[in-house]
Amino acid sequence: MIKISIVLPNFNGGKYIEKAIDSFLFQEYDNKELIIVDAKSTDNSHEIINNYSSLHHNIIWVKVNDNGISNAFNIGLKYATGDLIGYLGCDDIIYQNLFSIINFNYRYVKYDAIYFNSYTYYVNETKIILRECPDLEFNIVNLLSYGTIVGWQNIYFSKEIYDKYNIDENNKTCMDYELYLRICLNERLLIIKNNSIGTINFFDNNISSDLERTQYKECVSVANYYSNKINYKGHVLGNKKRKKSYYERIKIKFKKLLQFL
Repeated sequence: MIKISIVLPNFNGGKYIEKAIDSFLFQEYDNKELIIVDAKSTDNSHEIINNYSSLHHNIIWVKVNDNGISNAFNIGLKYATGDLIGYLGCDDIIYQNLFSIINFNYRYVKYDAIYFNSYTYYVNETKIILRECPDLEFNIVNLLSYGTIVGWQNIYFSKEIYDKYNIDENNKTCMDYELYLRICLNERLLIIKNNSIGTINFFDNNISSDLERTQYKECVSVANYYSNKINYKGHVLGNKKRKKSYYERIKIKFKKLLQFL
């Protein structure tokens, strides 16, 4: 049974962090740890975290001042001892039995990373949308053409990968996208897509919804940087002349639909 580490950066996430922690504890899987990085919250987060970390030895509360999500994750990585490591937002819920699915796959294929689909719960609209990862090979060309492919909370990398690649703290909103591109630029990895659900994400005028509104510009900048790195002449994320993929058209359709709900 492999060990699975989760790093959860938090800042004033008291509204949902209890659900996030419970989703970790409710995994029927013993070899796991949750590292929560939070020294600056001013809401009820610290009370919640203290209650859980006092009762559960595999919940580690790291009280180190951070400079944002990217820096907080890198701090948490120093404490992670698992074979596989994942990120969790304070407004993310780990789907039931996910750790067992991760372990089952690893038992037969020693992969470098595994990723999953997810649900997004738009709280104010009372709507839940299935976010299916596109059926694309996880490589630098497809990342440049189609974007992140999978959200950070739904992909687990081996500890060996995170030992080599920390999060670039210059990126504030698309740190996962830049990480994927940097890894794929330098490594040839065995990455598995599993069609199970990884998380449920709450969009409720919180950090997740704020990031969605601001990260596109940064993603385009990152994509252009890496396309120049490899002298890529194909279509790049943000190029308006490129015909949109089926995956992108579906996302646009959902966004338009939400405006009328």
